[in-house]
Amino acid sequence: MLPIAPEILILPPLAIAAGIDLYLTLLLIGAAPTLGLWPELPGALGDLDSPSVLITVGVFYLLEFTAERFPTVALAWNAFHAIIRPVSGALLALLILDGQPLLVVLTGAAIGGVLTSAAHGMRSGASVLRWLGTGVAPSILLVSLAEDVLVAGLVSLALDLPPVALGVTAVAGLLLIRTMPSLVRAFGFAVWLAVVYLTRPLRPRGWVGGDEIPAWVVQILEDQDLLAPEDAPRGTRAAGWMLQGRRNFQIGWVVVCGGSPVFVSRRRGSNICIDLGMFRVDALLDEGLYRRIDLISAGSAPFLLLGSQGPSTGSLRAEFPA
Repeated sequence: MLPIAPEILILPPLAIAAGIDLYLTLLLIGAAPTLGLWPELPGALGDLDSPSVLITVGVFYLLEFTAERFPTVALAWNAFHAIIRPVSGALLALLILDGQPLLVVLTGAAIGGVLTSAAHGMRSGASVLRWLGTGVAPSILLVSLAEDVLVAGLVSLALDLPPVALGVTAVAGLLLIRTMPSLVRAFGFAVWLAVVYLTRPLRPRGWVGGDEIPAWVVQILEDQDLLAPEDAPRGTRAAGWMLQGRRNFQIGWVVVCGGSPVFVSRRRGSNICIDLGMFRVDALLDEGLYRRIDLISAGSAPFLLLGSQGPSTGSLRAEFPA
């Protein structure tokens, strides 16, 4: 059996590092030959040693570091980089695999783009939950420094001990695979909140009903015997955190159809219908960009998020009395 080339081994850890912090990853790789840390870099990574490249990525690293201090700016930055990150991951793979067979290069570019995008989505989703959450969140500066240490460790390990770096990356991926969809959904929903906020003058505000409620939502309500033929349900798109007692971000609809409001969602072919009347409302906040309903449950602090185009706080208080 032929040994696996080091270039292939370092691709996953470097792609994930780029997803967490693209510009720091490029800065560390590009500065390595100049600093004498790794005089010979795999593939064509040595091309990043250009002073113009180092200055450019250094400036963008400072811009990203500054943008992360402000939640709404960070959201816009990360939303834009949801496009930039996979492209950058694919290009990084092309540099790493320079000189390899064409099929290996193309496959590596696809893997690099996917891993970079996944890491960026998870990191951005975690940032969104820290921002939107009701609990005490760690300092943004502390989180940024921890991410930088993680990226520096991944880059160092990938260039020093490629097999070990690949093993560490695989183990971390297996441990986080159940968390990743929830974090990616949180990031996607936050981007949707921002789009709705920017386009709110063009949208009708308040509860929606009739044909505007998706057919799958109505079907779930009927299957749960929560919707009689004469009922006229009202609803709004929403998301919930920890509604089922575990750390899980769900996207669906809040619907009012006579009794207590219910949260309806579906995922992986299974339907979810949660009676929100079993929670006690702690607070109802209008944050401009979104509305948040803080709930109280045994041992947890779940909450609901609604878009700015949805029902007013007065209407919500009528359905969610404190």
